[in-house]
Amino acid sequence: MKRKYCIAALVILLAVSLSSPLLAGKTKRPHPSKLKYSPLELTTPEVEEIKLSNGLEGFLVEDHEIPVVNIYLLVKTYYPDRAKYGFNEMAGWVIRNGGTETWPSDKLNDELEFLAAYIEMGGGNLSKTISLNCLKKDLKQVLGIYADLVMNPAFPEDKVEMKRKTMLEEIRRKNDEPNEIVRREFYKLVYGDHPYGWEGSKESYEAITRDDLVAFHEMYFHPNNAIIGVSGDVTKEEIAAALEEAFAGWEPVDVVIPEVPEAPEPTGKTWNYAYKDISQAYMRIGHLGINSNNPDRCAINIMNFILGGGSFTSWIVEEVRSDEGLAYSTGSRYDSNAWGKGVFFAYAQTKSEAYSRAMQLIFDQFERMCTEGPTEDEIKRAIDSYLNSQVFDYESKGQVMNRLVRLKFEGRPLDTPERDMETYSKLTVDDIKRVAREYLHPDKMTVIVIGDAAQFDRPLSDFGEVNEIELEEE
Repeated sequence: MKRKYCIAALVILLAVSLSSPLLAGKTKRPHPSKLKYSPLELTTPEVEEIKLSNGLEGFLVEDHEIPVVNIYLLVKTYYPDRAKYGFNEMAGWVIRNGGTETWPSDKLNDELEFLAAYIEMGGGNLSKTISLNCLKKDLKQVLGIYADLVMNPAFPEDKVEMKRKTMLEEIRRKNDEPNEIVRREFYKLVYGDHPYGWEGSKESYEAITRDDLVAFHEMYFHPNNAIIGVSGDVTKEEIAAALEEAFAGWEPVDVVIPEVPEAPEPTGKTWNYAYKDISQAYMRIGHLGINSNNPDRCAINIMNFILGGGSFTSWIVEEVRSDEGLAYSTGSRYDSNAWGKGVFFAYAQTKSEAYSRAMQLIFDQFERMCTEGPTEDEIKRAIDSYLNSQVFDYESKGQVMNRLVRLKFEGRPLDTPERDMETYSKLTVDDIKRVAREYLHPDKMTVIVIGDAAQFDRPLSDFGEVNEIELEEE
């Protein structure tokens, strides 16, 4: 009984303390929206340029907080023949997983695991990237393996066949995921017969030979066709000497990279459908985007942030998800591309019997953006969010170094992030309304819906002539 009384007394005492201004404090905290902060200031780390005797150029960002070194090498490449589309992907995987004569894959992986280091391969059709991370004390050993892999990959036949089997299995299962189907078919529709819309096939994967992979390496992997970035616990003198030693014998060769062709511009609205036995409808609605050098890129980003890219605060998410409850996943993206044009698209995953309502709400937001436009307060919040998010681009020296390599590769000014910050801070309501009218085209949208038309609340043909896509079965 005494214990119960003690607990009751404590509860009463707590309640009194929370309600008493003397105990709880007399200062009333302001609402978060009223809080004032100092202007965001970002400090860009000092960057030094690197240039080796063989023509390899890049950047160094020193970081002596921990004894670790990161290296990021980007090699410029280009699309393969369409008949062998996929060999760029295969080449990258086999270079890393096939090892070299000196360092066969098992020996290479065991050594890296023992040294707590990694070497990874990435990139797409226009570039291949090879990343290294290791302790400074192991740099000479790991860099030797890394350079050997870059210069002398073995391309063993068993690894070529292993990757081919994996890629063929991916083809067999390419229609398993509705999200992947709608993404793939949308790109094919928007880009048409353009490399950005290509996809691999059973025939193209089976046509790739080991000789193709060797030729790919011989064509592109040269120091004057690459950019290197280094960050970590090294000085310029240390890393320059280490790289000169590791890449001794890597000779420059004239390399010609073709220009990416222009994608066809949309001429009108199209309606497209592919059958999939599912209870939901997956849709994308969009058109070509912009080039990365477009002077309106920052204003377009803010416009799209308000339209559908700003998570729960954006118009599409509020209307389609929050207010109507029609979709869990919805929003929009407006992408740029350094060599051609990216894509703009809105998307939604919704119940089949509600797809037309969700689609109409999305089109309503397009029209609203083009006619009314956002308010000054909406624009201010979007700009603040964009500016505040920039701090995450400076979380590590490695991020800064990787970004510099990418900017150099794309031929864009190295101070682009700083220029963007200034541009965002000066945007006005008129700027956002202007780009909405100029770069958002509701009358030229490519619409694709994946699902079971028998479950739709309205036939897609109610909106226009439908192009029915037959999904290939492998």
